[in-house]
Formats: sequence, C-alpha cells, structure tokens
Amino acid sequence: MNKDLLPGAPRANRQSSRRLIPISDTAAADELARANEQEIEKLHLLLETAQFLGTEQRLERLMPKIVERTSQIMRCERSSVFLLDREKNELYSIVAQGLEAKEIRFPADKGLAGASATAGRTLNVPDAYADPRFNPEVDKRTGFKTTSVLAIPLRDRSGGVLGVLQCLNKKAEGGRPTPFNAVDESFLAAIAGLAAVFLENAKLYGELDHLLESVVEAVSQAIDDRDPCTSGHSRRVTLYSLNLARAVHECQTPPFDTVRYTPERLRQLRYAGLLHDVGKIGVREYILCKADKLPEGGVDLIRARLELLAARTLGETLEQAIQERAEPGPLLAERYAPLKLQIDQALALIESKNKPAFVKDEELAALAALKEKGWLTVKEHELLSVRKGNLTAAEWDDMRSHVTKSYQILLRIPWPAALGETPEVAYTHHEKRDGSGYPRKLHGDEIHFDGQVMCVADIYDALTATDRPYKKALPHEVAKKILMEEEAGTEKLLPALVKLFFDAECYLLPDGTRALHKPNP
Repeated sequence: MNKDLLPGAPRANRQSSRRLIPISDTAAADELARANEQEIEKLHLLLETAQFLGTEQRLERLMPKIVERTSQIMRCERSSVFLLDREKNELYSIVAQGLEAKEIRFPADKGLAGASATAGRTLNVPDAYADPRFNPEVDKRTGFKTTSVLAIPLRDRSGGVLGVLQCLNKKAEGGRPTPFNAVDESFLAAIAGLAAVFLENAKLYGELDHLLESVVEAVSQAIDDRDPCTSGHSRRVTLYSLNLARAVHECQTPPFDTVRYTPERLRQLRYAGLLHDVGKIGVREYILCKADKLPEGGVDLIRARLELLAARTLGETLEQAIQERAEPGPLLAERYAPLKLQIDQALALIESKNKPAFVKDEELAALAALKEKGWLTVKEHELLSVRKGNLTAAEWDDMRSHVTKSYQILLRIPWPAALGETPEVAYTHHEKRDGSGYPRKLHGDEIHFDGQVMCVADIYDALTATDRPYKKALPHEVAKKILMEEEAGTEKLLPALVKLFFDAECYLLPDGTRALHKPNP
C-alpha cells in the first residue's frame, strides 16, 4: 500500500497524490477557461449591444455608440465607423459636438479603411506601418501610435458596401497592443452585421428627415416669394431665434440655468421659425404689401377728381364773364381762386396722410370735412383716417389672422413626437406676457418659451428690416432701445430674454452681419 495514502500522512503528499492532470495541462485548461469566459462575456455584450443600438435612430448619435461598444467588445484601444458616400466616393463619419454635428470625410480609397471598403473584404493587419496602404497622417496629427488594425466592410440588405468598421490595437495582457486573431474577426463580423442593420435604418430615417427638411425649406421660400415686401423675414427670424436659443442653453445663471435645448428642440424651433408665417397664403396680397393707406393710384384718382372740379369751375367762371361781358379777373378771384387753394390744401393733406404716419385730431376733422363736401368717398375717408400705420381695423384683423391660419395648417402635418410642439411654438410668436399680444392674449408663462424666443427675434427683424415698403428701417441702437425700454421695460417680453439677445449678440447672422434684409436672389 502506498504510504502517501495512509492516515496521518503529510497533507502535501495527499494533495500531490490527487493531481490527475499534469501541471502544464492545468495551465492550458485555465487559459481555455479564461478564453471561454471572455467569449461568453463578449456574447453577452453583443446581445446588450443589439438592444442598446436599437433605441437610436439618428446617425450622429448611433455612430459614437457603435464605436463605444465595438471597443468594449473587441478589447481594443480605438474603433471607428465610416459610411460610404458613393456619389462623392468618400468615407465619412459624423461626430456630435454639443448641439451640432460635424462630418469628417476622406477619399474612399485612402488608408486601410478605404482599402477594406474598396476591396469589400476584411483586412487583418498585424503591423500597420509595414503595410503600404496605411495612412500615417492621422497618427501624426493625434499622436496616437497604430499597431494592429482589423477592418471589415459593413454591408446593406442588398449586399452592397455601406461603410467600414475598424478596430485599432487589440489590448493584450499588460496593455500592450497585439495582433487580432481569427476569433476577433468572427466577433467583429457579428458586430458589423448588427451595426449595418441599425446604420442602414438610421440612413433611411435620415433620408426621411432630409425630405421633411426640404419640404419645410421649399414652403418657407414660397411664403417669402409670395410676400416680396418681407422676403427673407422667415429666414432671419429663424436665425435670430436659434442664436438666442443657443445663448439660453449656454447660460448658467437664473432664470435660464435650468433651460436646456436638445438638437431635436432646436430643430423644432427652426421649423417653427421657417413656417411661422405660412398662414400668409390666406391673407389678401394687397394687405401684405400695402405701402400706403390708399390702394395704388388712390391719390392720383382723388387728384384727377378734384382737378376736374377745379377745371369745371374755371370753365363756368369764364363762361359767366363772357355772358356778363365782364372782366374775368374779379370773377376768377372770387369763385375759382379760393376753390383752387382749397383743392391744393386738400391734396397736400391727402398726400401726407396717405403715408403710414400718425394722424392728429385736427387732421381727422379736416378729412371728415372733405368727406362731407363729397371730395372723398366713404372708403377713402376710412383709409386716410387710420390713426397709426396704414391698415384699417378690418385689414388688421385680416393680417393678424395669418397666425391662426399658420397654426391650423401646421396642425395638419403629422409631426414626429420630437417635433410635436412646432405648431404651438409658431402659434405663440405674437403673444405678449402682459396679455396684449394676439391671437389668444396669453399671459406670462402661458406662452410657450420658444414662442417667446421667436417673438423677440420677430420684433427685432420687423424694426430693422429695410425691405418694408410701409416703414423705414431703424438703426440697431434704436431697435435695441425700443426692445429694452418699451417691450422688456413694460414686461411685454421677458426682460432677461431681451437682455440676453443683445448681450450674446444674437442679432448677428452667420456671415457676421447684423441683418440680411435684401430679398434673396
């Protein structure tokens, strides 16, 4: 009997007697177990990734998520995902930067990613710098040292190349880069299959987005083209509004420290800005472009009528002088000259009050007297008696109806959930916090905050625009004073919002100018 198996034998001897596998085989088994555990962990991550990516439809957010999960599953230092632009023969990636997104592009035949896309096959390169297809320029710019590269084409449903998924520098024990192996290729192929499905869906979603964007742009341009008197107004109001919204987002002090804008909310504000005047298609054109109080040629018609009266009086006076065999001078001085003076004074008054200027009480009385004498028709008298501006009460009602018409039109559009408040934002852009706005006379925070943002932009543009036939453009400093003192000072507008508009220079357009008030070419 083996003494090592007897009771009381040393413990070490008993343990050594139970070794059924040689030491070298045990180490291999442990290594195999670790490899299996890693593969199981990768499979779990792969399943989680399918759920994780399935919740995102926008490319600029989906692509970073793919990169994050790929690096985690593949245990590599960096990953990249590129899409193929067939028309331009370029690979590109979209990087989210705050509220915006930026594209990075390069020729589709450049670098190892380009080689994978062009050849349509997986590339496993253990030493990048030994491969002539490798482009070291990125390493030079970033200071990163690429060693091993694994790139695989992303394929769409039809089998065409959609883009490339690339991994750099597989991490070995100790953190040093090591080449990728066949198992890595299998896992990256699985990730690429998932990523391609979600990327293709996101591209289709993006194409629908682009379609919506194009329709909105086209409708907005059509509105401005129909109303040449305010051409460019919708675009300017949109740009001012977006500038102010970004300033609010970046503000860290009350009352805006808790107000934040997402890309979707910015997009919603943009659409509301571009379409806020779509209801003008239901407003009579002569009201939209009405420069004076009387219709075009209205003063000439009155002048012709009064000059005819003067000519008739002159003729009758001369005929009387002939019949009476008298000198015409005294009769002309008595009958014709006073009438001619009254007509000249009346025409001067009519011409001055035809402009959209304030009408005084004594001027109203003079206009009423002209109506009583039959020199003005009832309609002419009504138009010329408008105290302020150039629209009658009925015309103002017609003009202001464009807000409700816009709302009704926008409500008919099946907006995505993220853009669902677009009609309400547009509906509130003429409301004032003191209840003096229209059409619903809302008060304070009853007004959508983004509608308040647009209201500031709309008033500033109305004051400074040079393309309005019924008013002169005001200088920037005058417009600022009106907004700060008359609008914010009486709390018709949120004072902090108006102040931020000027402090953050939200009146500057992307080209650095204060305004772009000329009609688009």
